[in-house]
Amino acid sequence: MSQQPGRVASVYSEVQTSRLNQSLPLPNVLQKPFTVKEGPNSSAAGNPDEIAKLFPNLFGQPSASLVPSETQGLNPDQKLRIGVVLSGGQAPGGHNVISGIF
Repeated sequence: MSQQPGRVASVYSEVQTSRLNQSLPLPNVLQKPFTVKEGPNSSAAGNPDEIAKLFPNLFGQPSASLVPSETQGLNPDQKLRIGVVLSGGQAPGGHNVISGIF
């Protein structure tokens, strides 16, 4: 069985190796207790009726923000369900957002 380039550390490029050795900072809001604050319902900058038809279960749902909490935050055992909707086209930074959430 042959090995695929990029799957063995010895064939990683300088950029790939650099990325593996880079530790990502944890956002400030996640370093201390936080709570989830609901915001305005989602909308669209253009063609909201058409987009609502394409995403009937998502469009119009409340947005959410993670905000610091002076008191107790979420229960550590509580799981958050987080969704990311990308445009379907080029999404600069989209991979970083999804990786950061993970």
